[in-house]
Amino acid sequence: MDGEIDKIEAALTRLRDKQRLVDDAWRKTGNRELLEFFVELMPKALAAERCSIFILDPKSEHVWLHSGTGVKQREIEVPIRGSLVGEVIASGKAEMRHKMDQTMGTHGRVDQQTGFITYNALVVPIKGVSKVDTVVGAIQVLNKKPGLQFNADDQALLEKLAYHLQMQIENIYLRQELLKISLEMSEKIRLLEGRLVRAKLHQRGGGE
Repeated sequence: MDGEIDKIEAALTRLRDKQRLVDDAWRKTGNRELLEFFVELMPKALAAERCSIFILDPKSEHVWLHSGTGVKQREIEVPIRGSLVGEVIASGKAEMRHKMDQTMGTHGRVDQQTGFITYNALVVPIKGVSKVDTVVGAIQVLNKKPGLQFNADDQALLEKLAYHLQMQIENIYLRQELLKISLEMSEKIRLLEGRLVRAKLHQRGGGE
Protein backbone atom coordinates (compact mmCIF):
# COMPACT_ATOMS: atom_id res chain seq x y z
CA MET A 1 0.00 0.00 0.00
CA ASP A 2 2.87 2.38 0.83
CA GLY A 3 4.22 1.84 -2.67
CA GLU A 4 0.88 2.78 -4.26
CA ILE A 5 0.64 5.95 -2.13
CA ASP A 6 4.19 6.91 -3.09
CA LYS A 7 3.38 6.47 -6.79
CA ILE A 8 0.22 8.59 -6.55
CA GLU A 9 2.05 11.33 -4.64
CA ALA A 10 4.88 11.32 -7.22
CA ALA A 11 2.35 11.55 -10.08
CA LEU A 12 0.60 14.43 -8.31
CA THR A 13 3.89 16.30 -7.88
CA ARG A 14 4.73 15.90 -11.59
CA LEU A 15 1.28 17.08 -12.65
CA ARG A 16 1.34 20.08 -10.32
CA ASP A 17 4.78 21.08 -11.62
CA LYS A 18 3.56 20.84 -15.23
CA GLN A 19 0.45 22.84 -14.43
CA ARG A 20 2.58 25.56 -12.82
CA LEU A 21 4.66 25.81 -16.01
CA VAL A 22 1.53 26.00 -18.18
CA ASP A 23 -0.02 28.65 -15.91
CA ASP A 24 3.20 30.71 -16.00
CA ALA A 25 3.21 30.57 -19.82
CA TRP A 26 -0.48 31.54 -19.86
CA ARG A 27 0.14 34.62 -17.72
CA LYS A 28 3.07 35.77 -19.88
CA THR A 29 1.15 35.77 -23.17
CA GLY A 30 -0.68 38.81 -24.44
CA ASN A 31 -0.17 42.48 -23.61
CA ARG A 32 -3.49 43.98 -22.65
CA GLU A 33 -2.10 47.48 -22.02
CA LEU A 34 -0.60 47.67 -25.52
CA LEU A 35 -3.82 46.57 -27.20
CA GLU A 36 -5.90 49.00 -25.17
CA PHE A 37 -3.52 51.79 -26.22
CA PHE A 38 -4.16 51.05 -29.90
CA VAL A 39 -7.92 50.78 -29.29
CA GLU A 40 -7.80 54.28 -27.81
CA LEU A 41 -5.55 55.63 -30.58
CA MET A 42 -7.20 54.29 -33.76
CA PRO A 43 -10.57 56.11 -33.58
CA LYS A 44 -8.66 59.40 -33.38
CA ALA A 45 -6.36 58.42 -36.26
CA LEU A 46 -9.28 57.37 -38.50
CA ALA A 47 -11.87 59.95 -37.36
CA ALA A 48 -14.13 57.13 -36.14
CA GLU A 49 -16.17 56.46 -33.02
CA ARG A 50 -14.99 53.04 -31.91
CA CYS A 51 -12.27 50.44 -32.37
CA SER A 52 -12.37 46.81 -31.26
CA ILE A 53 -9.94 43.90 -31.35
CA PHE A 54 -11.47 40.43 -31.68
CA ILE A 55 -9.89 37.01 -31.09
CA LEU A 56 -10.95 33.76 -32.74
CA ASP A 57 -11.71 30.81 -30.47
CA PRO A 58 -10.78 27.87 -32.75
CA LYS A 59 -12.69 25.37 -30.61
CA SER A 60 -16.09 27.07 -30.49
CA GLU A 61 -15.72 28.86 -33.85
CA HIS A 62 -16.88 32.05 -32.16
CA VAL A 63 -15.10 35.39 -32.05
CA TRP A 64 -14.82 37.27 -28.77
CA LEU A 65 -13.94 40.85 -27.90
CA HIS A 66 -10.54 41.34 -26.29
CA SER A 67 -10.37 45.15 -26.16
CA GLY A 68 -12.83 47.76 -27.36
CA THR A 69 -14.06 51.33 -27.01
CA GLY A 70 -16.82 51.56 -24.40
CA VAL A 71 -17.14 47.81 -23.88
CA LYS A 72 -15.64 45.23 -21.53
CA GLN A 73 -13.57 42.20 -22.44
CA ARG A 74 -15.77 39.33 -23.71
CA GLU A 75 -18.88 41.54 -23.53
CA ILE A 76 -19.33 40.80 -27.24
CA GLU A 77 -19.14 37.33 -28.76
CA VAL A 78 -20.28 36.58 -32.29
CA PRO A 79 -20.28 33.48 -34.52
CA ILE A 80 -17.97 33.08 -37.49
CA ARG A 81 -20.98 32.70 -39.76
CA GLY A 82 -23.34 35.61 -40.09
CA SER A 83 -21.16 38.32 -38.55
CA LEU A 84 -18.98 40.83 -40.35
CA VAL A 85 -15.98 40.17 -38.10
CA GLY A 86 -16.48 36.43 -38.55
CA GLU A 87 -16.64 36.77 -42.34
CA VAL A 88 -13.35 38.72 -42.38
CA ILE A 89 -11.64 36.10 -40.23
CA ALA A 90 -13.02 33.26 -42.39
CA SER A 91 -12.01 34.88 -45.68
CA GLY A 92 -8.80 36.59 -44.55
CA LYS A 93 -9.86 39.69 -46.48
CA ALA A 94 -10.72 43.21 -45.27
CA GLU A 95 -14.30 44.46 -45.59
CA MET A 96 -15.93 47.93 -45.63
CA ARG A 97 -19.65 48.26 -45.05
CA HIS A 98 -21.91 51.32 -45.26
CA LYS A 99 -25.51 52.07 -44.22
CA MET A 100 -25.43 49.23 -41.72
CA ASP A 101 -28.21 50.83 -39.67
CA GLN A 102 -30.47 50.06 -42.63
CA THR A 103 -29.53 46.39 -42.95
CA MET A 104 -30.21 43.29 -40.87
CA GLY A 105 -27.39 41.27 -39.31
CA THR A 106 -25.53 40.26 -36.18
CA HIS A 107 -24.43 43.87 -35.76
CA GLY A 108 -28.06 44.79 -35.02
CA ARG A 109 -28.21 42.35 -32.11
CA VAL A 110 -24.87 43.63 -30.77
CA ASP A 111 -26.12 47.23 -31.11
CA GLN A 112 -29.17 46.34 -29.01
CA GLN A 113 -26.92 44.70 -26.42
CA THR A 114 -24.52 47.66 -26.17
CA GLY A 115 -26.87 50.58 -26.89
CA PHE A 116 -24.69 51.66 -29.81
CA ILE A 117 -25.80 52.23 -33.41
CA THR A 118 -23.50 51.03 -36.20
CA TYR A 119 -23.65 53.09 -39.38
CA ASN A 120 -20.49 51.96 -41.16
CA ALA A 121 -17.56 49.67 -40.47
CA LEU A 122 -14.06 48.76 -41.58
CA VAL A 123 -12.70 45.36 -40.53
CA VAL A 124 -9.28 43.89 -41.31
CA PRO A 125 -7.97 40.41 -40.44
CA ILE A 126 -5.06 39.75 -38.10
CA LYS A 127 -3.01 36.90 -39.49
CA GLY A 128 -0.96 34.40 -37.51
CA VAL A 129 2.82 34.36 -37.43
CA SER A 130 3.65 30.70 -36.89
CA LYS A 131 1.31 29.18 -39.49
CA VAL A 132 0.86 30.39 -43.05
CA ASP A 133 -2.67 31.53 -44.00
CA THR A 134 -3.94 31.35 -40.41
CA VAL A 135 -6.19 34.20 -39.26
CA VAL A 136 -6.31 34.59 -35.48
CA GLY A 137 -8.42 37.74 -35.06
CA ALA A 138 -9.61 41.01 -36.51
CA ILE A 139 -9.61 44.76 -35.89
CA GLN A 140 -12.89 46.59 -36.39
CA VAL A 141 -13.42 50.36 -36.59
CA LEU A 142 -16.95 51.77 -36.51
CA ASN A 143 -18.69 54.96 -37.63
CA LYS A 144 -16.48 57.26 -39.63
CA LYS A 145 -17.03 60.95 -38.89
CA PRO A 146 -20.48 62.08 -40.22
CA GLY A 147 -20.37 62.90 -43.91
CA LEU A 148 -17.31 60.71 -44.51
CA GLN A 149 -16.83 57.07 -45.49
CA PHE A 150 -14.02 54.63 -44.76
CA ASN A 151 -11.61 54.45 -47.70
CA ALA A 152 -8.54 52.64 -49.03
CA ASP A 153 -6.17 54.85 -47.00
CA ASP A 154 -8.01 53.92 -43.79
CA GLN A 155 -7.79 50.25 -44.73
CA ALA A 156 -4.04 50.50 -45.42
CA LEU A 157 -3.42 52.11 -42.03
CA LEU A 158 -5.51 49.53 -40.18
CA GLU A 159 -3.80 46.66 -42.03
CA LYS A 160 -0.43 48.09 -41.01
CA LEU A 161 -1.56 48.06 -37.38
CA ALA A 162 -2.84 44.49 -37.75
CA TYR A 163 0.57 43.44 -39.07
CA HIS A 164 2.37 44.94 -36.08
CA LEU A 165 -0.04 43.28 -33.64
CA GLN A 166 0.25 39.80 -35.16
CA MET A 167 2.51 38.36 -32.46
CA GLN A 168 0.45 39.79 -29.61
CA ILE A 169 -2.83 38.46 -30.99
CA GLU A 170 -1.42 35.03 -31.85
CA ASN A 171 -0.13 34.75 -28.27
CA ILE A 172 -3.68 35.33 -27.01
CA TYR A 173 -5.04 32.89 -29.61
CA LEU A 174 -2.61 30.20 -28.39
CA ARG A 175 -3.31 31.13 -24.78
CA GLN A 176 -6.78 29.59 -25.18
CA GLU A 177 -5.13 26.22 -25.81
CA LEU A 178 -2.91 26.67 -22.75
CA LEU A 179 -5.98 27.35 -20.63
CA LYS A 180 -7.63 24.18 -21.95
CA ILE A 181 -4.52 22.14 -21.05
CA SER A 182 -4.45 23.68 -17.57
CA LEU A 183 -8.11 22.78 -16.98
CA GLU A 184 -7.48 19.20 -18.14
CA MET A 185 -4.53 18.96 -15.73
CA SER A 186 -6.70 20.30 -12.89
CA GLU A 187 -9.18 17.50 -13.51
CA LYS A 188 -6.40 14.87 -13.51
CA ILE A 189 -5.02 16.31 -10.26
CA ARG A 190 -8.50 16.19 -8.69
CA LEU A 191 -8.90 12.51 -9.64
CA LEU A 192 -5.43 11.61 -8.32
CA GLU A 193 -6.09 13.45 -5.06
CA GLY A 194 -9.27 11.40 -4.65
CA ARG A 195 -7.30 8.18 -5.22
CA LEU A 196 -4.69 9.31 -2.70
CA VAL A 197 -7.31 9.97 0.00
CA ARG A 198 -8.92 6.57 -0.58
CA ALA A 199 -5.55 4.80 -0.50
CA LYS A 200 -4.62 6.45 2.82
CA LEU A 201 -8.01 5.61 4.34
CA HIS A 202 -7.62 2.01 3.21
CA GLN A 203 -4.12 1.90 4.73
CA ARG A 204 -5.53 2.99 8.09
CA GLY A 205 -8.25 0.38 7.88
CA GLY A 206 -10.99 3.00 7.68
CA GLY A 207 -11.80 2.63 4.02
CA GLU A 208 -12.84 0.05 1.54
